[in-house]
Amino acid sequence: MKLIEVIEGKVRLLVPDPSQFSREGKFDPAWSPVFYNPRMTFNRDVSVLAVSVVSPPSVLDAMSATGVRGIRYVVESRIEGEVILNDKNPVSVELISKNLELNGVKGKVVKSDANSLMHQVKVGYTDLDPFGSPAPFLFSAISSLRRKGVLGVTATDLSALEGKSRTSSRRKYGVSGSKLSYSKEAGLRVLLAKIAREASVQEKGIKPLMGFYHDYYYRLFVKMEDGAKRADRSLESLGTLYECGLCGYSFMSVEGCERKCPVCGGELKYYGPAWVGELNDQEFLEEMKNKLTGFSYLQNFEMISKLLERLGMENRFGPYYRVDVLASRLKVNMPSMFSLLQCLDGVRTHFDPRGFKTSREFPEVIECIKMSSART
Repeated sequence: MKLIEVIEGKVRLLVPDPSQFSREGKFDPAWSPVFYNPRMTFNRDVSVLAVSVVSPPSVLDAMSATGVRGIRYVVESRIEGEVILNDKNPVSVELISKNLELNGVKGKVVKSDANSLMHQVKVGYTDLDPFGSPAPFLFSAISSLRRKGVLGVTATDLSALEGKSRTSSRRKYGVSGSKLSYSKEAGLRVLLAKIAREASVQEKGIKPLMGFYHDYYYRLFVKMEDGAKRADRSLESLGTLYECGLCGYSFMSVEGCERKCPVCGGELKYYGPAWVGELNDQEFLEEMKNKLTGFSYLQNFEMISKLLERLGMENRFGPYYRVDVLASRLKVNMPSMFSLLQCLDGVRTHFDPRGFKTSREFPEVIECIKMSSART
């Protein structure tokens, strides 16, 4: 296996040469004997910043592959406690050791099944970045955390989380209902609900610190809060997501028996169970903003800054609306987002370029779309 050296953040990495595993000029990281995906650099850049704010006493990188996350946490997040880098692939284990040596950092390299290892350790922060769904690993990942520990989770199985595949949604996440127009947000809320339910079995509550959608994945940072009462309180934040199939009104409710739209009386589509609380902790976002100045070297510095700003603005509102969906229902031209947001005093959402959030009542939303459309 030929290796090449790449630079990510402040670390140097040996990774398999993509040209050796390309097919007809195309390359998929899954074809390589050790997985390394450059498209996840934004994910890892955000994670380095978030972990520096968490400042955990110890870290487990449960599926390390090249070791890039764990090594970046040592070098850039400045984790001084034990960092465990695990992978069940013996080729990965060998490469992780080489990359640790290349960067002159220490880490405990383990060759183990991720679920098995996570049931055996106790750390301050566990990073779970599987190839696909995190669902089979969530219970053991939560088990691996010390009191007030934080879990970092990546999920790429959007079809299951958003409701595109009903059978996968039910099988992996225990979700019923149908896909909604604000499916990108729905998927993140479903993932949080799954984490809350898995944590509650272990008498732990959850506190979402930060969550976002980017490119083709979700990324979450969730703090555990020990105790049966905290677990019960978290379960009280689970509910159902609704959307009227007639007028497009959308809302969330802890009640699971809504059938008629409160605005027009139309039939409601539903999706859940889903987390209906806040997706981000405002204080955590502010701490990330404050620390970001020390990470100006990141190639995604500006993108991260904009994301943090947008997440803070979005946090005050419920589910987003899609301007194209509402305009289509009203049979009017799609208005410009700029004029619509001015009319509604609303904000864009990072989930969808056609999405917006507002605290205005739905009849006002409809009127603003009509007025803004007339100016188009």
